[in-house]
Amino acid sequence: MTQAATALTRLSKILDLKPGDMAAVMGAGGKATVTKRLVVEYVEDGTPVLVTGTTNLQSLEDWSGPALLLSEAEREKAGDAARQWAARGAVVWVEKKLPKNLFLGISVEQVERLHAMSGKNVLIVKTDGARKRLIKAPAEKEPVIPRGVTHCLLVLGLSAIGQSAGPDIVFRFETSCRIAGFEEGQAIEAHHLAALAAHPESYPARLPTGARRILYLSHADSPNRLRLAGEVWSAVPEGSFDMCVAGDSVEGLFYVVGEKK
Repeated sequence: MTQAATALTRLSKILDLKPGDMAAVMGAGGKATVTKRLVVEYVEDGTPVLVTGTTNLQSLEDWSGPALLLSEAEREKAGDAARQWAARGAVVWVEKKLPKNLFLGISVEQVERLHAMSGKNVLIVKTDGARKRLIKAPAEKEPVIPRGVTHCLLVLGLSAIGQSAGPDIVFRFETSCRIAGFEEGQAIEAHHLAALAAHPESYPARLPTGARRILYLSHADSPNRLRLAGEVWSAVPEGSFDMCVAGDSVEGLFYVVGEKK
């Protein structure tokens, strides 16, 4: 990938995430921001979209665009929720409010029921946590992916490259060290992100057969970061992902780094 790569502005089009699809978002370094970007795009297009999680979600206070928070008290009203979903355009469904500006997600079974009745809507599901770190390896039981997922979007933060490896930027640090091959204090390199993305003990083996697999490298806000995205993708083994996208989710600029890897 060169510095002259063309910037695209519609992530939903790049991912080919259409009405009736369900995307599982996982990883670290920008899951919430990329989800917000997708919501904005669907609201602009007039496509109903529901956001939820099988794990905790961050505070929704700064979300732009219409959003309906369905609380714990309404969790049994799936039929009503689906109708509101279609009518309001964008819905955020969580179980209840938690301390520290977090929200409890809903059960896998409930997500599957919502998807079954989704019709012409898009469903986006956060499937693991990272506590705002930049990169991570999954825990033994992560990600928690519902049946019927059509797209799996693994997010890793390019801004980790060049920084010293430590628990402040790397989630599940000991596991990440073992999988990626770095030690505490060592400078993180592009091939480390590739290992976190594609190691046999990492995400690919946990993704459902038939789902489209996308590696999303966030924080691609400079020519150097785009170059690093190309280095990450070059180090990913064949057969791991269907596509790699580098993006600046805040500015809404996205680059296709490669396909069918």
